[in-house]
Amino acid sequence: MVLKDTNNVMKKAVLLAKSLEGDWSARMKIALNNVYIDHYLSQPLTREVIEKLLLKGMSFRRIKKHYNVGMQEISSLLAK
Repeated sequence: MVLKDTNNVMKKAVLLAKSLEGDWSARMKIALNNVYIDHYLSQPLTREVIEKLLLKGMSFRRIKKHYNVGMQEISSLLAK
């Protein structure tokens, strides 16, 4: 990510966090995870994208459903 992308992510996360209720740090953490996941889902399917999505807590099932691929394709990308 470049600086411009980071600024856009933070702007979106702050807007989302303001709409949630509760502790600010918890709201911001949830909002940042959601915005990062949306950002990575807009990119083509690569090993790096899959690893980053898994680190953010996204499941294999949701990745498969979003990209319309099978588990074998995801496993072959991760095995490389």
